[in-house]
Amino acid sequence: MFPLRRLFATFLLFAGLASQAFASGPPPSLPGRVHLPIETHLSVRVLNITRLEETKDEISARVEYTQGWRDPNQAFDPIAAGVYRHDYFGEEAESKIAEIWTPDVTIANQIDEPRSRSVALSISADGSIALIRQLDADFRISVDLAAFPFDRQNIDFIFTAPRYSASDLIFVVDDRDRELSAIAEQISISDWRPERLSFTLTQFYGWNAKPFVRATATATMSREWPRYLLRIFVPFAAVVSVSLFILWAPQKLKVDHAGITYSALLALAALSFTFESSFPGSMSVNSPIAFMISLGYFYLVLTLLIHLGLQYADFPAVRRNVYLVREIHRSVRFTLPAIFTLICICSVVRSLS
Repeated sequence: MFPLRRLFATFLLFAGLASQAFASGPPPSLPGRVHLPIETHLSVRVLNITRLEETKDEISARVEYTQGWRDPNQAFDPIAAGVYRHDYFGEEAESKIAEIWTPDVTIANQIDEPRSRSVALSISADGSIALIRQLDADFRISVDLAAFPFDRQNIDFIFTAPRYSASDLIFVVDDRDRELSAIAEQISISDWRPERLSFTLTQFYGWNAKPFVRATATATMSREWPRYLLRIFVPFAAVVSVSLFILWAPQKLKVDHAGITYSALLALAALSFTFESSFPGSMSVNSPIAFMISLGYFYLVLTLLIHLGLQYADFPAVRRNVYLVREIHRSVRFTLPAIFTLICICSVVRSLS
């Protein structure tokens, strides 16, 4: 399911780039007296994440990104101007941006228009320009729930300059840009802990077969899995603990073991539907909890069959050794739950690695 979802997301990404390129028309003329390709520095700050919907592959976030380049045509005499730098904000910045050349960097996986936006522009005397944009918008992402609830998600923000090919413009992310880039230590969505922000520079080919440069800022977040212990693993352990009652109940205690097992199977099925409704997508992939519930069905039925087989065993070997069934039962009541628990622990450890 997820490869098809990623393929569809990739198709939408390139379709979005194509629509931007066609809608914006031919690219503006590049500034004169500059060496091509123009090096555009990029730094990104993820200020907040307010929504993450795993099943829709969408995220809502406030992102600030800074573009930096040098245009000798915008250089000025700081002595004559009386300042070393001109700063513009809001509408004044938008008016100035319309007068000069800019890389026109966009976030390719942004959905629709942002809910809010702000802009600032700074032009230094030597022609160095810094353009800062901050926006609150929705973004299309790719989520993998295979390790739920021990998963770590990589949230990509894909930056492109759809007007200019790699021969005209390239992205540069140096140590200073990485130092200025970060993800907020505290975010609005619960059950998630931000970890780090990293960059990847790649090249792709547009619809006109020209190479373009793409900068991907990846915000890595890990799920706070201890918060899911009471909501997921404790109810699961309570249901499968029925097997201990079947294996350890005294024989003099008249109990309908088959009825208890079938009730536990129904409870396990109800638990699975409850998890899927509370945590959409968690049961539709081979996550640890989905694997443990699937294994739980087999474990409960196997426990019942072994118990009934030992209780009503009438084999020649049993008749020759009356203590054989008792010794097997003593061994099974320890080994069977231990093997099931060990398999569950291994599935959790595997997802954590």
